[in-house]
Amino acid sequence: MSILDQFIASYKEKFIEVTPEFDENLLGLIQKTSYTLLDDKMSPSKELRDTLLKLEMRAKEPMKVAITGQFSSGKSTFLNALLSKNILPTGITPVTSKVNYIRYGDELKIRIRYKDGRDEYQSVENIANFTDQREVVQEIEYLTLYVPLELLKDIVFVDTPGLNSQAITDTTTTQRVLKEVDGIIWLSLIDNAGKLSEAKVLEQYLNEYQGKSLCVLNQKDKFEPQQVKQSLEYVKKSFAEYFSDVIPISAKQALESRSHDKKVQTQEELESFLKSLSNSLKSSSSIDIQKEYKSYQEKVQSILASDLSENIDLLKESNIELVLEFIDENIRPLANSSKDFAIKKDINLICDDLIKQHELFLNIYNELDAELNEFEIQADEKFAQLKKKFTKKLKDAYSKIEEIIDTIANDIYNHISQVTKVRYAEQKTGLFKNKTVYEPVEYQVSKIDADTIYKHLFYDDDIVGKMFKKYVRNLKEIQDEVNENNALVYEMLKKKIRRWQNPYEFIRKSKQVDSDIEFANIRKFASKAYENILKPYSDEIHSSYAKISSEFNHLSSAVSFNYQNATGVCVGFLEKKVEQSIKLYEQNPSKFSLYQPRLDEIKERLKISFHLYELQNMMNTNNTFLNKNYDRLVEEFKNINNEKHEFLEKRKERHHKTIAILKKQLL
Repeated sequence: MSILDQFIASYKEKFIEVTPEFDENLLGLIQKTSYTLLDDKMSPSKELRDTLLKLEMRAKEPMKVAITGQFSSGKSTFLNALLSKNILPTGITPVTSKVNYIRYGDELKIRIRYKDGRDEYQSVENIANFTDQREVVQEIEYLTLYVPLELLKDIVFVDTPGLNSQAITDTTTTQRVLKEVDGIIWLSLIDNAGKLSEAKVLEQYLNEYQGKSLCVLNQKDKFEPQQVKQSLEYVKKSFAEYFSDVIPISAKQALESRSHDKKVQTQEELESFLKSLSNSLKSSSSIDIQKEYKSYQEKVQSILASDLSENIDLLKESNIELVLEFIDENIRPLANSSKDFAIKKDINLICDDLIKQHELFLNIYNELDAELNEFEIQADEKFAQLKKKFTKKLKDAYSKIEEIIDTIANDIYNHISQVTKVRYAEQKTGLFKNKTVYEPVEYQVSKIDADTIYKHLFYDDDIVGKMFKKYVRNLKEIQDEVNENNALVYEMLKKKIRRWQNPYEFIRKSKQVDSDIEFANIRKFASKAYENILKPYSDEIHSSYAKISSEFNHLSSAVSFNYQNATGVCVGFLEKKVEQSIKLYEQNPSKFSLYQPRLDEIKERLKISFHLYELQNMMNTNNTFLNKNYDRLVEEFKNINNEKHEFLEKRKERHHKTIAILKKQLL
């Protein structure tokens, strides 16, 4: 391989994700599903991992066949016959108080699973201590019996407490097991078969399992063939809706015959030899292994040389082989099909649950989107109303300034009097008018009584001061009302977001397979609603508050802090103009006239002194600073809304992609 090929291979290994190949069988399907669903980007939960692992284990597991029946129907004896060993304890009372799973194992032992999750291994001789209701076994969840028997490589037998035990929990446990297993063997004693009590139990618990159930009538060895035949026909007819078949057996005969089977005996000899050897090694440092082994071989040869033909007949007569044939020919095909169907159904249910989880998240974001859309419309409407309302109020406030100017103008005008002045006019006298003389000429000029004006307007009565104080209070009221109403628009959004936030700030998953991480992310997102959604709106309202307050302060100070000076400037201007007109008039009366201030001129001069035209642009047009502020708020809120919609779309996009991946996993 060249250096370039090595580099390409290394690059692919590090940076290009290669999907592994999976077998087309059921196990491959589960592994493929697990590969997809347990990817880190799917944020899988521990429960999902466990569920998929259980499905994989279930796909690998052999079929499960439950052994059940009424009290004292001989379930444990029957299982001992199937296993060719007296392993399970038997008794008059219901001794199987826990579910016993009987599985293949390399050595004979039991595993005890406690309710707190602990596992404990024990010798099979101690099994009665953990199954007998006469012993204290409350802390035990279930037992697993491992038996080195070829039959168990394909079958797991489940020994149940029964359906009419004295303990209600036993019946409940058995009901749960019957739903999980692939096949059911209902064990009944021939002389009890068909009784009303059994019919009621079957109707209550087994009416939905006909396709995978076999009825076994035990103890046929105690009755005549004709009696067995009659019982068989009666049960087949009466209980056809509950069982696929009915087989009479003798567990006793089967156990006797199978216990004398050469394979069984040789296996028992092997177990005995190994156990004896193990004990000898523990107790003595020197043993004759060769001698022990020779003794074991002699016993095996003796077993192989013996004639056990009678046991073969006894085994056949017991009908236990028919039970195994039913399991192999009826339950096994159904079990494989059922397992395939059930696991695929479980995969679909898992994917459906995860899809619903992500659809829930999408709905949560969509609800928030809808709240923002509704707020945008309501905010536009509210700002339009406020814009109209405060445009009028500003104009009204502006008219107050005009009223003040009118008051000042009228006062100035009313304090303009006419005083007599004398000028000396040049006169030519004499016959030839060659002599110049100066004669006094009286004329009337305007005189503004500034001291009286100031005293009246600003000092004694303080008319203008009071008017401006009222004007400033009015402006402050408008300012506060504007800011309060703007804040209420934000509060409207805040309430919407809080209402959306409340159910999701503490949301928890409802399905075990749902993602803890995803729900934690939603809770975190909802709990940080201010940072994620509200903050830019709040910042904009605060910014608007500062700008509006600044503009109103300008309106207040522009006239209220300078009204005396502005009035003085106006009076000074008029006085100067009067003086200038007198000077010009005295220089050339024929050319220049005396200036007489008119009321409209005084008002105009006051408007200039008070910078009223600047205030007019701010207060008395359709383009006031408030209108600009509301236009800006509407525009900024729309921009923020668009940013939040894009923000939510990005969050939703991930869930859409995840849903698409999950839908591809549906079978």
